[in-house]
Amino acid sequence: MPTALRICPLCEATCGLTLTLEGSRITGARGDRDDVFSRGFVCPKGAAFPEIDADPDRLRRPLVRKDGELREADWDEAFDTIAARIRPIIEEYGPDAVGIVLGNPNVHTIAGALYPPLLIGALRTRNLFTASTLDQMPKHVSSGLLFGDPFAVPVPDLDRTDHLLILGANPLDSNGSLCTAPDFPGRLKALRGRGGTLT
Repeated sequence: MPTALRICPLCEATCGLTLTLEGSRITGARGDRDDVFSRGFVCPKGAAFPEIDADPDRLRRPLVRKDGELREADWDEAFDTIAARIRPIIEEYGPDAVGIVLGNPNVHTIAGALYPPLLIGALRTRNLFTASTLDQMPKHVSSGLLFGDPFAVPVPDLDRTDHLLILGANPLDSNGSLCTAPDFPGRLKALRGRGGTLT
């Protein structure tokens, strides 16, 4: 059965995945043992990649509301509909009548870093929601208070540090998200094994 080596796009821990394929269908996912960074570790999200990809409720095409009902459309029709409807909404109700939602894995791509600021600037809306608004705000608050910038998130050198102080995060729950650290529990065990401390 053919396999494909990929980097998991579901968070910034960047774990290596080995996917088994049947045609274009993903039939299995496991940690890539040869990945120099994650060394075979994969969290439950990455291991569930085949189920996520094949979920019957997953949106695979844009949906457009017509006569009160959502129906599948192609991308040209979806963008034409947005172009026709968004300006009248903003003109009648103001820019905050529009909201933008960004989430994984969009925020972990180059395009995800380049295009949303342009869209947000064009719409002038204050309503921006991301995965961060749900699970990362304590880290941004602590970074803003400690370093003067909520985006100055420190990335610890887990494999060489002697003392690890964690504020505003629960890396055991997030599997190393915001630390870019696959197998956070294993890295903490290694820290303690070499005589290090965790606070």
